[in-house]
Amino acid sequence: MHETPKRVFEQIEQERPPCERNALLHDHVCSGPPDGLLKNIYQMEHAWIYAGKQIIKKWAIIRTCWWAHQGPGLDKKINHWISLGHATDEDLKEFPRRDWEQERRYLNALYGKPVIKNNQMHVMQTG
Repeated sequence: MHETPKRVFEQIEQERPPCERNALLHDHVCSGPPDGLLKNIYQMEHAWIYAGKQIIKKWAIIRTCWWAHQGPGLDKKINHWISLGHATDEDLKEFPRRDWEQERRYLNALYGKPVIKNNQMHVMQTG
């Protein structure tokens, strides 16, 4: 596992809501583990593995709550979809062995197109 620079996490914390999934889908109430021992229920997830390693780019890391990251709400497809909403075509060129356009089309067909701009997030329905 590569070490993600602390400044990347700090930038993400300042720029994004605590749980990006909840901001986009409104599909759960953010929560921590049932034992209540976790003081901060919000976490960062490296959404993608590429060539056996986490992608440590800012676009590939999402903010989420414990429920959606380590709990019963974990859904990697949704996390992939959210992270691709942050990625530019230029960002994705750095990882050429994956068909990112196909990945985007597939995920946007499932969930809609994530619109992430100026710290605001919403879903534009497709089709």
